Amino acid sequence: MTQFSLGSLIKQYRGMIFLSAVSSIMLSVLALAMPLVLKVVIDRVLPAKDWGLFFLLAVILIIIYVLRFGVRMVTGWLGTYTVTRILLDVRQQIFKHLQSLSLRFYEEYRTGKLISNVISDVALLSGLIGIVITQGQQIVTMAIVTFALFFISWKLALIALIALPIHFLNFFLFNRVIRRNSRQLQEKMSEISANLAETINGIRVVKSFAKERSECRHFFSSMRPTVDLAVKINQQGNACGGIYESLLILTYILVIGTSILLVGNDFSVGDFVAFYTYIGVQVGPISALASQMNAVSQGLAGVQRIMKILSVIPEIKDSENALTAERFQGEIEFDHVVFQYADAPVLRDFSLKIKPGEKVALVGPSGCGKSTIGNLLLRFYDVNSGEIRVDGFDIRKFTQESYRNNIGVVLQEPFLFSGTIHENIAYARPTAAMEEVREAAKMANVEDFVEKMPNKYETVIGENGASLSGGQKQRIAIARAVLKNPAILLLDEATSALDTVSEKLVQQALDSLMEGRTTLIIAHRLSTIKNADKIVVLKDGKIDQLGTHDELMTQDGTYKMLYETQQQAANDGTGGDNIFYKQHPRALELERAAKKKWQH
Repeated sequence: MTQFSLGSLIKQYRGMIFLSAVSSIMLSVLALAMPLVLKVVIDRVLPAKDWGLFFLLAVILIIIYVLRFGVRMVTGWLGTYTVTRILLDVRQQIFKHLQSLSLRFYEEYRTGKLISNVISDVALLSGLIGIVITQGQQIVTMAIVTFALFFISWKLALIALIALPIHFLNFFLFNRVIRRNSRQLQEKMSEISANLAETINGIRVVKSFAKERSECRHFFSSMRPTVDLAVKINQQGNACGGIYESLLILTYILVIGTSILLVGNDFSVGDFVAFYTYIGVQVGPISALASQMNAVSQGLAGVQRIMKILSVIPEIKDSENALTAERFQGEIEFDHVVFQYADAPVLRDFSLKIKPGEKVALVGPSGCGKSTIGNLLLRFYDVNSGEIRVDGFDIRKFTQESYRNNIGVVLQEPFLFSGTIHENIAYARPTAAMEEVREAAKMANVEDFVEKMPNKYETVIGENGASLSGGQKQRIAIARAVLKNPAILLLDEATSALDTVSEKLVQQALDSLMEGRTTLIIAHRLSTIKNADKIVVLKDGKIDQLGTHDELMTQDGTYKMLYETQQQAANDGTGGDNIFYKQHPRALELERAAKKKWQH
């Protein structure tokens, strides 16, 4: 678990914060000069018209303000640099932690909410850290000024200090209320971010069903509560500021009234002017805190939300003595594997052994566990009981990185990044030479369409390959797997969503990719797996049938019924590639969710 708190961040950068505080103290000391100069001018220069003293004071002030300018520049740079580095570290911590979390976490958290955590909450934290550093500096100023007040008049200083505890109590009480409301506001805003991301990702569906107005109404209605909360928070902040100003005016009245009684009794008009000026400097930090009430409360709420994410413990972790996997021979064995999503059993005592270089196809109805077997093989989840072994080793004994480096995956709906074709192919191995990328592209039948593009391999393909056809995207995904050169290959319905021409080109690329590799094929289109070394028919989380295509077609079982149904539907022109019987409804729902998360 990643340890995170505002205190730990400040501790980590205590050196920079200390330097910033030292420069701030120098700034505070220099700020004390002006009131003292005014005192001397009023008490000595003006009555005696002492021009010599006046010019001396002018030179002193010029020197002081030049020094203040330099110190202020250093203080500002230190503060900005410290805050920027802290935010960079926090975002890196969050992103690194998100990468370590298992698929189950992403099933529970919506994408928009996670984006809100990484961007919005960290931005709020930025304001909070800036305020914390600034307030720390201003507290030092307050202490120095308080000493100066007692030096001028301890009686007036005591009167001026009477209101300080009330100021802090006022801030504390309002902060609790505003922080609670700020947390609610940020939760609602993250929900809105999640809804917005979902609507944008599904814009084709929205438009095809003519639901633009409906989505607008939903979005507008979700925004209204945030307006009410924002107004409420602002009013509470104004109320806190109003109480502060009332107390400040009362303090000024008491100080002025007492000063009238003291003037003439070792208390000059210059003392009064200096004292009155120092009071403004003393309460400045409290004034700033009152005006920044909303930012403080929102920042604290943001910290809590960040801590909530960073406190999530990854389900799938490397063991302390995890082994680094070398290149596998490719033997895979599922030994009495049991697995379930939440309360829905998916695999029940599943056992299967795959020899090195063997091509094994998994078929069966939706919800029977095909994609779950793929997820377990990739160790996106751990089995509830039993073992999965590769080359005789339990896969949990390997580091996740070295283990997955041995496996290549091609999905039905491949995900492509918004960079160039070259970058997407080389994602499998960024250090690969351009010649290796071209060779992988050639094997995957990518080269024929890439060479026709103006920028060839440097063509930017848009978000998730928006400018490419389904067949082109699939072939790029296959080229990526070719470049990875894995020992084990996992194909999840890699051709089921393609037209006949694209399917032929993709199947040729897949045949080249599968050559000499242990391959696990998850299939709906049974016509594509006739040449598999072994076909496994799943039913109710167990193996219902096992054999080659020819062997299974001689049996009056599930496979023969499914194959003949698909062939008949294809001949009739009614489709039928995905005709399967129904399973446990909860298992079906969770199987689809697992598959969707795997693909995206």
